[in-house]
Amino acid sequence: MKKIAVLGGGQVGSSLAKILTDDGNDITLIDTNLSVIENLQEDNDIKTIHGNASSPSILEQAEVNDCDILIATTASDEVNLVSCHLAKKMFNVPTVIARLRNSEFQVSTSGFDLDLFSIDSIISPSQLVTDFIKNIIEHPGAFQAYDFADGNLQVIGATVLKDGPLAGRKLSEFKKHLPNVDVKVIALYRDRKILPVNGTTVIETGDDLFFLATEENMRFMSELSKNQSRIENIMIAGGGTVGMTLADKLSQKFSTKIVEKDLIRSKYLSESLEDTVVLNDDISDESLLDNEGIDEVDYFCSVTNDDQMNILSAKLAKDLGAKKSIAIINKLSYRKLVSKEIDVVVSPEDVTIGSILASVRTSDVVKVHSLGFGEAELLEIIIHGDNKTSKVVGKKVSELELPSGCRIGAIYREGKVILLNEDVSIQSNDRLIIYLLHKKDFSKLAKLLQVSIGFF
Repeated sequence: MKKIAVLGGGQVGSSLAKILTDDGNDITLIDTNLSVIENLQEDNDIKTIHGNASSPSILEQAEVNDCDILIATTASDEVNLVSCHLAKKMFNVPTVIARLRNSEFQVSTSGFDLDLFSIDSIISPSQLVTDFIKNIIEHPGAFQAYDFADGNLQVIGATVLKDGPLAGRKLSEFKKHLPNVDVKVIALYRDRKILPVNGTTVIETGDDLFFLATEENMRFMSELSKNQSRIENIMIAGGGTVGMTLADKLSQKFSTKIVEKDLIRSKYLSESLEDTVVLNDDISDESLLDNEGIDEVDYFCSVTNDDQMNILSAKLAKDLGAKKSIAIINKLSYRKLVSKEIDVVVSPEDVTIGSILASVRTSDVVKVHSLGFGEAELLEIIIHGDNKTSKVVGKKVSELELPSGCRIGAIYREGKVILLNEDVSIQSNDRLIIYLLHKKDFSKLAKLLQVSIGFF
């Protein structure tokens, strides 16, 4: 068990506090909003402090000096920076993590020095969301796409199309259709509910499937999306940090346009983006979309800071002929409302939390991603120990007492990916890619995988 301070009780902070509490950690959350504090106290076993997280006296009241980790997720970059600095310098917190929205704090692009504020790692939501959307576009037909095993394994979520190769067939028939393609189905959702998966499972139109595949086997995606044309044209609504970064990355491969309503921002974008067409206009203007050939757009990406505008423009673009729509939507209630009308709904909260969890959980956790509709997780975890100190090393997958709904999908061993079957034995230093149906069961999984001294 770790003692962790979470600063900020917004969507990310409160969700993170709940998940980490379910993991078995001792959590203290600080927020200036009293109603946020009261709501958390009612529903969870979380200690709460009402006050400014950048105040030394508030940090002292929260007993930060006894914390193993401090995570700053307030709405203010400045508060997060100051809080992390105080936590490290005044209270000697071993690990401090800051969520920072300003792109100038992205080490990779600006050269920002973490040591200036004594920060161990930075979580950049805009960078994470940009990478997520870029990965989706590079895997046509997917609504979720993640890299694992140093990029050697892809996890793809795709909806079964009416005229696709899977609709109305058993899963075993897919292997007959593509006999030389090594792909594993790790989860199947129907009407947002998980279903058991085996060779006899009959796939229906509208089912959401999650596949594991190596890069060389990704050609199966062309089968799932065979009715889709080649990706050529991208239109982006919103020229903020995400829109600008996304346009910069996508314009290297695709014909890209970006629409920004603010004139000054538009001028800045046109000066900064050499290979992108910048339009200073209102993205909700139907005539603009018609004039700019919306019916030839392969992906319309609505990435403004306004959920309602993203929903409106994504639906409008789709109605006018855009082949696929992607929208950033923060509110959970909105995401559930439009999940069937917009092709890809991006949750900055889920993307950000996954990155933080990979930093906060044991050092053996390499990656964490929310899967499906936010309830499940996919993890990459390093296995240590031997057959005397580990409950899993030397055992076959079929012999493991995994939590309910937990499945091992693949092993990453010595640079090679092994898509699992029940007879594969686990070795020390293997990285397991694990599907966890319920996030709250991570503590059970961690207990199973931990190294014990003489547990026999």
